[in-house]
Amino acid sequence: MLDQIGQALLTSAGILWKSFWALVFGYTVSAAIQVVVTRSQMARVLGKRSWKQAVLAGVFGFISSSCSFAAIAATRSVFVKGAHPINALSFLIASTNLVIELGIVLWVLLGWKFFVGNFLLGTLMIIYAYILTRFWFPRDLANQAKQHAQQRQEGEGMQHHAEMQNKNWWQKLTSKTGWRAISHAFFMEWKMAYKEILFGFTIAGFISVFVPTSFWNTLFLQSGQNAPDLLAIVENALIAPIIAFFTFIGSMGNVPLAALLWSKNASFAGVMSFLGADLVAATVVYLQAKYYGWKYAAYISGLLYVCMVAAGITVHGIFALFNAIPTERTALTELVRFAIDYTFWLNIIFAVIGGVLLWLHFHDNNSQPQQHRQQDSQQQETVN
Repeated sequence: MLDQIGQALLTSAGILWKSFWALVFGYTVSAAIQVVVTRSQMARVLGKRSWKQAVLAGVFGFISSSCSFAAIAATRSVFVKGAHPINALSFLIASTNLVIELGIVLWVLLGWKFFVGNFLLGTLMIIYAYILTRFWFPRDLANQAKQHAQQRQEGEGMQHHAEMQNKNWWQKLTSKTGWRAISHAFFMEWKMAYKEILFGFTIAGFISVFVPTSFWNTLFLQSGQNAPDLLAIVENALIAPIIAFFTFIGSMGNVPLAALLWSKNASFAGVMSFLGADLVAATVVYLQAKYYGWKYAAYISGLLYVCMVAAGITVHGIFALFNAIPTERTALTELVRFAIDYTFWLNIIFAVIGGVLLWLHFHDNNSQPQQHRQQDSQQQETVN
């Protein structure tokens, strides 16, 4: 038992080691883009339902890429500020399934085909959501949800310097103030996502060691076949999001679990739908209900489930058409072996970059008074 626990922890650490540079790189790019483009700017051009604005919402979602929980908060903000509900939904899908760091980590762990497949998955989910809401959209319920969100909305988690508002993108990226704002966004990204990342990587390590292959062969119909039939493809795509619901993990935590499912012979369609299922994890559904009420949360979750299953099957079909479905299934423990290779050097480089950004965050003179006030408040509470 102790040997198995040790192996599970070693596998979890290996996943984090393999992915660390990609996470730092992705969050740095994400933070920089968030500073350049504000949510208020997004909401002003997303007020009407149209293909053009749905695509634009997807682009803005990509720009605002973040963990599932932060993406939900950002979507609420855009929705309340005036975005059409359907555009807000496109924003949500893109900001969780088209995130920069998720794609990079997928490429690192599983290869470029999964990177491309995930991009297609997010794009198709937006298209399917737009089409389905033509026939299945409770407008009155959406209005109630918006009012509910307005009533419960709290202060934004990421606040940039006020003087940044009047600067253009080049001034933001070439000024000390701009990089301090980027460092704050970078810090908030990690603050909101690190528990999800660590939990997801740890769970993947333990599942890889303690859950037998026979369980996955039973769960996924005809898994292990090189060319599963249509029934197996559909069943895998239907089951995978249900697994995600019970893992309680968001987008970044889903990546190592997706790698695990692939190594356990789940179909390509199943892995793809699982990657989209960060939006129906139990904790995410609960947060949606907190923001919008249970009825609208149930509607969003049901709609997203249909879209992710349909998109997963479609991606599988597209790859099969071009005979491009991946065939190599390396065990998770083999994927994350420690070595002095490109990962080692990239981790060192991006650890330095991340360290500099954190240094900028904690040494910002404009943020010091607030930090001191928080410390004084905590000391006062201790005295009382």
